[in-house]
Amino acid sequence: MRLLQAGMSAGVLMLVMAGIGTDPALSAEPLAPPAIYPAGTWQGKSDAVLRVLNRLDTHVETIHVPAGSSAHYQTLNISVARCLESAPTLRTDAAAWIDVQDTHMQGAGFHGWMLAAEPSLGVFENPLYDIRVVGCAGNDIPPVLSQPEHPPVPALPGAKTEPGSNPGTSGNDATPLAPVSPDSVSPESASPVVPDDSGAQPAPQ
Repeated sequence: MRLLQAGMSAGVLMLVMAGIGTDPALSAEPLAPPAIYPAGTWQGKSDAVLRVLNRLDTHVETIHVPAGSSAHYQTLNISVARCLESAPTLRTDAAAWIDVQDTHMQGAGFHGWMLAAEPSLGVFENPLYDIRVVGCAGNDIPPVLSQPEHPPVPALPGAKTEPGSNPGTSGNDATPLAPVSPDSVSPESASPVVPDDSGAQPAPQ
């Protein structure tokens, strides 16, 4: 009896599988890849979030500095020219162009980009203080994000294509958008230099 039931179950399963294979509505269809932003795409933000460490007493303070303004922390004068955060589909990162001057140590300062994900690329060399970029906050300001690119829809192996059609393209034939980078070796003319996954550093845009 059990052998008979097992045989009937196997037969039903084979009929179901055969039906799936012949039903066009259940056949596989290529999925469109998600829209992505080009590498080096940044969104401007109105505030920079900085973490300041006093090595003498291990006190840590997080300060918000609006872009285009300055803040004071003990003997430090900190100016922020702009703050940028990476596009949503890219690796999470933030970059701030800052100027730092220690009023008690002539010549001890910093001028350039600091990145949240790569703090070693911009270091404020000071025996007493350490400054790191935590992120950006506030409202969106230029540069602003454009529409992300839509990669072509891949063709399935063995799929038949209609005459005159291109299986490697999607329905969106728009020209790929150029990366959004800072528009103008100053905060107005430079972009953060972020190493790629291989460790190589690209040239500034």
